[in-house]
Amino acid sequence: MKNPTSSTVGSLLLGRGAGSVRSTDATRTDQRYFVVLCGSLVALNLLMFLYHVSAASIFNTAGYAISVALIAYSVLTIIRAQSSDHAGIIFLVFACSLTFLSVILNWPDISAVDILKYLSVYILYSAGRMAGGRIGPFELRCIYVLAAFPVIFMMTGSSKIYDSDSLAYFPNANTAVLYFSALLFAAAQVLGNYAILLQIINAALMNKIGAIVATMVAVGLWVLFPLRRESIVGLIVVGVAGFAALWLGAFDRVIGVFDNLMFVYRLEPGAVASMSYRELVQLTGSTDLSGFFRLIHWSNIWDLYSDRGIGTLLFGYGPGQSASLTYAGLVPHNDYLRVLAEYGLFNLVVFVSFLLYVRNGLTTGAAQVLFVVLCVYFFSENLLDNFTSMAPYFAYAGRAAARSSEASVRGSID
Repeated sequence: MKNPTSSTVGSLLLGRGAGSVRSTDATRTDQRYFVVLCGSLVALNLLMFLYHVSAASIFNTAGYAISVALIAYSVLTIIRAQSSDHAGIIFLVFACSLTFLSVILNWPDISAVDILKYLSVYILYSAGRMAGGRIGPFELRCIYVLAAFPVIFMMTGSSKIYDSDSLAYFPNANTAVLYFSALLFAAAQVLGNYAILLQIINAALMNKIGAIVATMVAVGLWVLFPLRRESIVGLIVVGVAGFAALWLGAFDRVIGVFDNLMFVYRLEPGAVASMSYRELVQLTGSTDLSGFFRLIHWSNIWDLYSDRGIGTLLFGYGPGQSASLTYAGLVPHNDYLRVLAEYGLFNLVVFVSFLLYVRNGLTTGAAQVLFVVLCVYFFSENLLDNFTSMAPYFAYAGRAAARSSEASVRGSID
């Protein structure tokens, strides 16, 4: 079977996937799960839209109810399905068991919402893998609607939630770039490697450092490994695109933050951490201090985690407790560090192993690149909090792995 990642130059960055036609062997159960998933996400985002416009808490509460119902339906899908995905179930069982131990050890200082968000990535992946099948017309229409929500919001009004003059559907651009990356990942079966090009545009337009770095790393790894004839052309295309983005100023903020972080190597970290925001602005000559903030915040989180006993080292100081314990009153802006500090070392090992397992189940270039973007982006943001992005990412990753497994079985039979 021909490897999709080693095709022609056109497929390297602009090729179409082979999954644009619905599968004839998809069962009704297969189709129903992803119909429910996409319909639920549309309803959830519609409620979010109404919540931002009106600030009425009833819409936020209804959104939480839909999220919980979708997770429950995913669990039901896993229970009633017959699948050979034993590894996915093992990851889910380990994650649930270790999270339960973290809850017992830190009771009552835990957040049920954070627990659901964390465990949902394992649940949604397993449910998506159990369902399998090809993407259908209804799902594609839902993805288009989900992509349109933020655009429509920008044309209709500003958010009363953020109380800002900006027309904000998302709390920040990091959330926005993640959201569109998730939709591209879900549609990658149809878009093929066009999704990679769209992700590059997505990261450049949002101009967020974490997204740009994550995208550059993901695309670079895909082009270079495995090294093949098309890699040279791919490097040239990426290089030209990168130079154009640099010339247009898309990387100005990245360069500025990198220059500011050089101060870390010339000053004692403790001295930097003790400086006020005003002092750092005077020192660096810039008000863009997100890099400093993250380093200081990560140091604070690490101190809280490492200074406690063996119980905290192994099982963390409780799901959702980062914001209540840190000096900044915020979660870590690093999901790996967050899982380590809140859920413990064992859960971090399971989480990282799970991400590697999911990545290994993806066979198309677009899916691989977009998932690596997520994994790298985890280092600098609080992505697990964004259920509307995690749901399509992991459910469709499960489906992609199921289709890859089915193709392997058919290939061995042939």
